[in-house]
Amino acid sequence: MLRQIIVADDHPLFREALKAAVARLDSGTSFVEADSVASLLTALDAQPDADLLLLDLKLPGAQGFNALAHVRGSRPGLPVVVVSADDDAQTIAGALRYGAQGFIPKSTEAGQIGQAVESVLAGEIYTPPG
Repeated sequence: MLRQIIVADDHPLFREALKAAVARLDSGTSFVEADSVASLLTALDAQPDADLLLLDLKLPGAQGFNALAHVRGSRPGLPVVVVSADDDAQTIAGALRYGAQGFIPKSTEAGQIGQAVESVLAGEIYTPPG
């Protein structure tokens, strides 16, 4: 099954790591990258059939959960997984409250990232253990 995932993170190396972690599970996945809120909005417009958004909360142009809130409002059917270095309970709870279907700490091992993405694509909510 050909999947399309938007990877929104301002660090090129981390975008590559996320893509590699997800592609290990399904080589038929295509990726669209965004490195700011502006390029994320362009990607969302250009990819109406995207299956998933991996979203860094600290994208240039984002403040708090505003990018997540915008995506939830404009694309309510698009699952969003927040990927963040801030993995305290308050940030995770806030991401879920604003409509994220998952939360992956940036410290997560690659194999676990792939499993988290798979579980969200299967309709589950993913949060880190504990």
